Amino acid sequence: MNWEKKIIALMHDPLFKAMDIRGHESSSAEILKALGISPDKVKEEDWIASAMDRLAIPWEKSNQVRVSLEDTGGFVHSLSSSKLDVLKHLPYLNSARAQFMANLRVISEGNKKENLFHALWWQLPDMMEGSAFLPADTRIPNHSIVDHLDSTSSLAGTIENGKIKASLISVSVGPVQSFIAAARKTMDLWSGSYLLSLITYKGIEYIGQNYGFDCVIFPSLRNIAFVEKSLSEWGVKFTVDSQVPKPSTRVASLPNRFVAIVPTSEVKETLKNVEKAIKDGWKEIYSVSLKAGKPLDETNLQMQLDTFPEVFTTSQELIEIENAKEIISNLYNDSGIKDEIDNLNSLSTQHGAHKPNAGALYSYSYRLLRSRADARKTLRTFSHFTDNSSVNGKTLQGDQYNGDMKAIFKLRDGEKTDHLNAVNAAKRLYASEKNENFPSVDVFAGKNEQKFIEFTGNMPESYKNSYYAILLMDGDRMGKWIGGEYAPQISEVIAEPLRTAIVSSDLPTEMKDYILKRKTVQPAYHRTVSRTLNVFSSLVQLAVEKHGGELIYSGGDDVLAFLPAVSVLECADEIRRMYSGTGDVELDSPAGKLQFKDEMLWINGKPHSPMMGWKATMSAGIAVVNKKFPLSQALRIARESEHIAKDGLGRDSFVVSIVRRSGQISRNGAKWSTKDGSFNTVKSLREMIKKMDSSGFGSRSVRKLYGDDLILSNDEYVDKYLPYVLKKAGSRKEDDDSFERMLKNYFRKMIDLEKGIEAITEENSDLFEARKRAVDLLLVQDFLLRGDGR
Repeated sequence: MNWEKKIIALMHDPLFKAMDIRGHESSSAEILKALGISPDKVKEEDWIASAMDRLAIPWEKSNQVRVSLEDTGGFVHSLSSSKLDVLKHLPYLNSARAQFMANLRVISEGNKKENLFHALWWQLPDMMEGSAFLPADTRIPNHSIVDHLDSTSSLAGTIENGKIKASLISVSVGPVQSFIAAARKTMDLWSGSYLLSLITYKGIEYIGQNYGFDCVIFPSLRNIAFVEKSLSEWGVKFTVDSQVPKPSTRVASLPNRFVAIVPTSEVKETLKNVEKAIKDGWKEIYSVSLKAGKPLDETNLQMQLDTFPEVFTTSQELIEIENAKEIISNLYNDSGIKDEIDNLNSLSTQHGAHKPNAGALYSYSYRLLRSRADARKTLRTFSHFTDNSSVNGKTLQGDQYNGDMKAIFKLRDGEKTDHLNAVNAAKRLYASEKNENFPSVDVFAGKNEQKFIEFTGNMPESYKNSYYAILLMDGDRMGKWIGGEYAPQISEVIAEPLRTAIVSSDLPTEMKDYILKRKTVQPAYHRTVSRTLNVFSSLVQLAVEKHGGELIYSGGDDVLAFLPAVSVLECADEIRRMYSGTGDVELDSPAGKLQFKDEMLWINGKPHSPMMGWKATMSAGIAVVNKKFPLSQALRIARESEHIAKDGLGRDSFVVSIVRRSGQISRNGAKWSTKDGSFNTVKSLREMIKKMDSSGFGSRSVRKLYGDDLILSNDEYVDKYLPYVLKKAGSRKEDDDSFERMLKNYFRKMIDLEKGIEAITEENSDLFEARKRAVDLLLVQDFLLRGDGR
């Protein structure tokens, strides 16, 4: 790999380009000089990256429309298309330039050759304040200059005979749920999640070492502990600190899939080596961990170990415009694709746009990659495996958590003995070998009393709540976000001067529509989603620990955590508001005060980076169980709850499943909030319970709110029946109607929320009756607070 060429590409535009468009080329020469590198032209890699990220714009070659940073009016959120008011928070040009150059010199003094590239890439966003909000192109200010530089440098490593020949590759590792869920202890669950991230990273590490981590489009890898460890081992020196707090090295922080860009001529070898790196990583893990255990029968030991992991790989070359019609039309029955190619060519030949290249058709290349990846997962390679493991002629029993293989390990854990197959034994023994500890469920149940005190503000005379919670959260419709179905149109993100020029021009109406209605699906779009999820996942741990819990997994948009029952709902609500960057969540961190508001992360009062935006939502499944309840079953119930939140309540929702000691399961949930954010379900529940306690309105009175068999309209129920129940309970005071007003408002809002549940129809509306849901959730919150003992 020509690392110097990649450095030139990574540094071909300064971070402050949008502040000094006319002088940015001389600044680039100054940057390379400071790095001791001779200036060189960045041509095709920049052209393709620009075509990928900025889409076709008319009049580029003659009468180019110029837009200053001030004329943009602010940075446009890549996902929600909201205009972010950040210009007033950005540094002035001179101070930005000085900060960037000072950090550049420090980095170059500590690193040489390829380590210099790794160091520059790793620390690039932190070399200058406000880099996340400085656009690569002020005409379409919806993606950061950092994203464009990453795209350009990734392409610089794919030049063959003077021409870019690049392909996208997709790699996924499985199985996921069956590997993680085979657990009796919290440590087993942690180990499964962590090991899946770790071996996936082995494939990513191969890409990073041979091509650069910039080549990985998804997931974003800056601030990832695995990457930092690799770079440190390679001798890279870090001299610029990231403002975003680093996640714990023991938290699983990577999804089981990644997408990268590599030279086309090396695709087959690369995929082969990536798969080998992943499987070698697994071999390294079990070779060490199984030393601490002796198999009862070694006959099928290796066969069992070889059943994991499954690695699925595929690729798609970036489609060149010259042969695009033939390639795409053979794979897609979509007449619009031919029109797309004709429009791109017309923009170039008739309206002054740059000649379309492989970057212009990135969205189609990516669609094909996803289709190939999905198809590849349907093909499984099965090898004949008859597990006849036995001792003294007696066939061994099946693994107690995953019965398709024999339990060839018998592991003693305190008073319990677990019968495990080789894969599950490796998971269990890995944690012991690494001296890792994860709190038991007793610890989380034991934190309920302190959280009760924080919730109520009162010290209980006696308190017993032996329940804990498993929290599962997942971004809604993430496949469609990644695939670009929810991506904004150009008309939503374009700078006003360019929009005006297009609308008022003599371009044909069809061409105007084509330009303005195109989706913004580019590498920069994918890098933005990936980078935002990276920031989110690195901060989830702070929220979980704030509420007395422990994070097991936070990779991309997925979260798995253990929490005290009392605080789980409040924690889940904060996490989903962090995800979108709304709702004014505040957290303390080593970096200072973190705030999530206006669709952004703010650090110490300054905007740091966009979050997923108000259009992006999360759903949560929560299992609340007694500490003696089987862990694997609790996890299954949490997953079922998450599915119900998504499919039964139409997403942007939570479902709580409570398993009482008797075995009875109750399941309730709701939307998080009204669409305008004026009503927050979890906050309202908290306030209602506090008011009920102070008013002496107990759980028996709450149950009377059902109003069974009463034929009342919603208005009659709220205005007449609720005051009647309050009066009968002695909780309606003549000189203070605040409780009545609060209760009425709660039920009105809950009734409104019901109307927003997509899955509800006239046929099944009786199953999701709003008033009953509102009462049930009050009882849920009361149970989480007190458990079985009032």
